[in-house]
Parts: sequence; C-alpha cells; structure tokens
Amino acid sequence: MTTKVKIGTFNVENLFNRYKLLDYERGSPAKKKPIDPEKFVEEGGHINMLGWSIDDFGPISKSARRATAAVILENHPDILAIQEVENLFALLAFNREWLDNLYPYAMVIDGNDMRQIDVGILSKYPLLNIRTHRFEPQGSTPWQRTFSRDCLEVDLGISKGKMLTILINHFKSKIGGGADKRKRQSERVAEILKDRFGEGLSGNFIVAGDFNDHYDSPDLQSLLGLHGLENVVKQRLPKNEHWTHYYKKGKVAEQLDYLLVSPDLCEKNRTAEPYIERRGLGTDIDYFKGDRFQQVKGAEGASDHCAVFISLEI
Repeated sequence: MTTKVKIGTFNVENLFNRYKLLDYERGSPAKKKPIDPEKFVEEGGHINMLGWSIDDFGPISKSARRATAAVILENHPDILAIQEVENLFALLAFNREWLDNLYPYAMVIDGNDMRQIDVGILSKYPLLNIRTHRFEPQGSTPWQRTFSRDCLEVDLGISKGKMLTILINHFKSKIGGGADKRKRQSERVAEILKDRFGEGLSGNFIVAGDFNDHYDSPDLQSLLGLHGLENVVKQRLPKNEHWTHYYKKGKVAEQLDYLLVSPDLCEKNRTAEPYIERRGLGTDIDYFKGDRFQQVKGAEGASDHCAVFISLEI
C-alpha cells in the first residue's frame, strides 16, 4: 500500500532572526553608514541580535514574510526542503508564528556559510536519521570545505517499514564565479548517492535544493547526468516553464531550484507533474505576468526564488 506525499523545495531568502550582517547600521540615515563586519565585532558588536519574534530585528518586512508563508500554506507540502534559513530557532519561530505550527518536525544544522544561510527541513513525518556533510574537506586543506552550506541527508519515516531520504543542498552562488566549487559539490553529491544507493540508484530518495545554476551547465552534469535520476521540472513541464529564478540585471530566467527524483520513485509516479509556485514573486519581477500574493506595486516578494512541489506515491 502506497502513501501520497507532497514534497517541495524553497529558497526562502534570508529567513533570519538577526540584524542583517551587511545592512546599514540601525538609526543611521539611509545608505549613510554601512556596517563593517570586522570593525563591528572588534568594537564589541554582536551579529546575532535575536529578538522576541522573527520580525523584531532585521530588514525583512512582515508583508514579505506573509508572502513566504503563503507560498507554503497555499501548497501545503508534507515535506519541505528549505534554503537560506539562519538556524533552527528561526525556523521554529517561523513555523510557530506564520505557519500555525503546521510542521511537528524541523531541523537545521549550521553550515559553512559566513552569512549563516543554512539548509533545513520542515516535515509532517518523523525524522528518523540525520546526517551532515558540512565537515567534508575540500582537497587536502583542512579548513576548506566541499559544501558552501551543507548537503543535509535526512531519512523520513513515511509509514511502517517505508522510508524516504532527502538530500538538501544549496550550492555555491554565481557571485564571484563559483563554477569550480559548484562542480565539486555536484560531483560529491553524486558520490554520496552512489555510495548510499548503489550504481543503480535503487531506493526512495530525492535530491532537493538551490543548485545556483541552470540544468545545461557543465558544472552540474556529474549529478544531473546520473542515469535514471530525473529533474522533474525539465522532464515533465513544457520548456517555457523551466524557470524558478529571474535575474533582473541580466534579464535571464532559468531553473536554479531542483527536485531530482530517484529512478524507483519515477517508475511508481510516471504521471506526477511538478508545480512551480510563482505567485510569491515580488512585483519587481515583470517577467512573470501572472497573479501574485502581493499585488501592491513595489511590494516585496516571498523570495527571489520560486518553490517547486510534486506529489509522489511512496
């Protein structure tokens, strides 16, 4: 007997409980006194200025967080892989204050990003096993790490004797290049999959997250090219739907956010179609002409990324 489970991935863009590290100092005239992080710490400043609630500190408006919540509540995934969350405290606060404690299970493990943008998970199903790859070294240099954030590996108990594994990633961004780093990350995730599920990739698993590059990029092919592993956005949606992020400066719409589904799950779910939620985009993204959760001109969006969802029989 199978169980239908809705899975999603969403880069929630700076889900913080603190003062934004590179923002301007509070109380100073706009764009007059930017924070110097090193000086800030030297002078006794504390970067993690936590408030009583998720909106007490930081530049993210309540309207933006309302839109972030709407992306989740309107789609109601059973399992959600999340990128750009500060820590478990922030994720639990968001679940409590904006999602009405929809998810009884949540986890974030601090990764390697200096900005403290980590990957995490919200789930209605229990988290049976959790494995971090944040400490894996990059080459022979002990203080350099393969993953910019982490490759968070989570086993979820779907029903008695039935398990689903999700590997949550947020690869190196394109800012300042990053191609070599993304290539190493893609190769390592592919190795993790083959070590865990064999060369035939046998089992119930999904690789989710923000890969920060389009599916045609050579940097991702060691992962995307694994036999039988399906990028459901590319394989199951028309080409004009193959975008989850719009880069305004370069006017480029491309897929950066992925759900890669295992061969076994694909075989069981041949007709399942993914859904890309674009209603959370801000009104500044004029590439998208559809309805939005925030209709007021100039309103902040839920994120600069679109969430991707799919319902699968497990």
